Amino acid sequence: MSISPMKKMQWLIRRELWEYKGMLLWTPTVIGIVMTLLGTLMTVGTIAKTKMRTALILNGEEVSWSAIFNTRTFGPRRTEIIDTIANNYTYTAAPLFLALGFLVFFYCLSALHDDRRDRSVLFWKSLPVSDAQTVLSKVAIALLVAPLIVAAAASLTSLALVLILSGVLAVNGIHVFSELASSPGLYLGPLRVFGLLPVYCLWALPTVGWLLMVSSWAKSKVFLWAVGVPLLLLVLTVWAGKLAQMENDVSWIQMNLIGRALLGTLPGSWYLFEPELLPQMRGLGQGSHLARVDVFSNSWSSLSLPAAWLGAAAGAAQIYAAIGLRRWREEG
Repeated sequence: MSISPMKKMQWLIRRELWEYKGMLLWTPTVIGIVMTLLGTLMTVGTIAKTKMRTALILNGEEVSWSAIFNTRTFGPRRTEIIDTIANNYTYTAAPLFLALGFLVFFYCLSALHDDRRDRSVLFWKSLPVSDAQTVLSKVAIALLVAPLIVAAAASLTSLALVLILSGVLAVNGIHVFSELASSPGLYLGPLRVFGLLPVYCLWALPTVGWLLMVSSWAKSKVFLWAVGVPLLLLVLTVWAGKLAQMENDVSWIQMNLIGRALLGTLPGSWYLFEPELLPQMRGLGQGSHLARVDVFSNSWSSLSLPAAWLGAAAGAAQIYAAIGLRRWREEG
């Protein structure tokens, strides 16, 4: 009885999750738990340090923060602050998004090399699974499964932090939970995080392709090959640019070739590669209003840039090369 390609891919992905469970599953979970505990301690400590119950003293009488926050004149400002928290609270999970870049980087670096080192590749080659299916399953882990796991952990962690903040404020007489719960931003925040996964996949593809190609080819010292070659190229381009007084001309090579080979797995790396996206950002604190940081639409607009698709094509070509190198290594 033949097994469908989709079924094979599912089993290959399960195999990767089983072998790299500590890296892909437990690392985001532990980071999320630690962030929640630290966030709770910092919130409680900050409020205790600033003596939250007393805002100021008028005519010898204490006026609490809750009294000020609940006054009618402070109402518009209160609504503005709550709206800003509801629309931007997912950014508190930034450490998890940063961890995603390192998780994907080191997973791709070891994915194909470890198969050869522990000879498990011989077992999998005895099964009706092609080299293309094996490599593509690792691409799926790097670009789909790992980001989904981290996005879920980040959403739960940021939601837990904002609920803890609401609880601590409630203990001090400032009740914002009902207003936060009725704000659409509270529910749209996690959806925006998951909605950025296609953008992340395209911009991370060059780095994933490069690392898998090196992992498939290098017999040893995979990290040195994967990082050393781009860094050596960086030194050579800097030297050549200074020698020929063409620093501006080689800067494109340094960022779009060398930078994208090493930094593409970091979420938001498109802002590094395309600085012209930054002026489009609406930052916090513009004028007298707290504006929403519209990272979602701004990130999607990056896909209109040719660099995104040229890099994706280069990444796909390197993945194709990784498939051929894996077959050549084993046949050799």
